[in-house]
Amino acid sequence: MFLTKRIGKNSKDLEKIKALYISAFPENERFSFSMMIKNENGHYETFGFYKDGVFCGFAILLNSLDISHIIYFATLPEMRGKGLGAKALAAMGRIKKGRRIIVDIEREVPGCEENEIRRRRKNFYLRNGYSETEVRYRWQEEAYEILVFGGKLSGEDFGNFWKALGIKKNTSEG
Repeated sequence: MFLTKRIGKNSKDLEKIKALYISAFPENERFSFSMMIKNENGHYETFGFYKDGVFCGFAILLNSLDISHIIYFATLPEMRGKGLGAKALAAMGRIKKGRRIIVDIEREVPGCEENEIRRRRKNFYLRNGYSETEVRYRWQEEAYEILVFGGKLSGEDFGNFWKALGIKKNTSEG
């Protein structure tokens, strides 16, 4: 049985989530874990995913306007390839029904060793109901594109999402 749980600052699984967060994302792409979990601004949401009662992954979302942005999403390495990521995305789609859900992914870049991984990641989201958008941007020396579920997303929408959070985000190729 697959289960999704909201995770709060007192969750017994916080250390497991933090360990996966640190191992799954490069240091230059990480925000303050404690800030996201404390959620003092009310915009962050963390979900844990469980298969037969065993922790298998997490997602951290940033919510603004009618958009929920999956900013971190990871499954334990030993649990990958078992359909759990698809189940997690479906669960988030049900939980966030009526909202657009967006995810940013690293774009393929000519000559990049990671292009095959990037292609597989993009195809995973496309297979699970996400659509391409025209939104592209650069952050931390990396080129990203936005995929959306539950509607369409323009560069203006993406900019307004960040503006409502009080953050200026450049959506140009730059």
